[in-house]
Amino acid sequence: MHGALPGQVDESGGLRAVMLRVHDSGLMLTAHDGAGRSARVPRMYPWAEITHVWFANDLDGHSTEGDSVVTRWVYVQRLELADGTVVTSRLADPPVTTPGAVFRTGRIADHPPSAIWPLLAHIHTRVTAVQLAKAETILAAGGRVEFGPLTADGGGLHHQDTHIPWDDITVLRYSFVHASVHEEELGAYLRMEFRDREAGAYGFPFRWLRIPALDVPDIEVLERLAAERRV
Repeated sequence: MHGALPGQVDESGGLRAVMLRVHDSGLMLTAHDGAGRSARVPRMYPWAEITHVWFANDLDGHSTEGDSVVTRWVYVQRLELADGTVVTSRLADPPVTTPGAVFRTGRIADHPPSAIWPLLAHIHTRVTAVQLAKAETILAAGGRVEFGPLTADGGGLHHQDTHIPWDDITVLRYSFVHASVHEEELGAYLRMEFRDREAGAYGFPFRWLRIPALDVPDIEVLERLAAERRV
């Protein structure tokens, strides 16, 4: 076993505490809330039965009198399982102290050294491999794959009334911004830059799209699809 992650599922009787145990072959889900409800029968979900992953990280922090900043990385993950169960985990690393001058430069990694992140990354890698193969098969057959507010087909992505050909996408990535002069830049987003075909000779040639990361399932699958299709 690689490790275990605490989480919660929303059942008819309310939220129930669960534990996800990460094995080579998939995830084992067990639960007991200690409040009179019987223990949930443990169930093994192979990687192919993890149907969707949502992920975002955040940074909690406060300043000290000595011009240092105490920060704590927070990770939010939602997993949808094949039987419809959705497991939500909110996890945090221990707080660390950073000199204020360093913090204000923004030189802090999206995924710092962590006891939590390697386990999450292992889950994402295994699930992405399975889901990417499924998405490739669907697109090759002329179908569509939904990524929340985005829909992928053989020609590109659809967002509301906009069709964005794969060749027009110059940037598509998960990104977390913790320091910016623009408040709208802060937070975890799927960020996409694409050519604006309606801008004209004197218009700005690119447009940006920002979508909150937790609104987009399977971001890593979408990143891979775009990377493989961009020229």
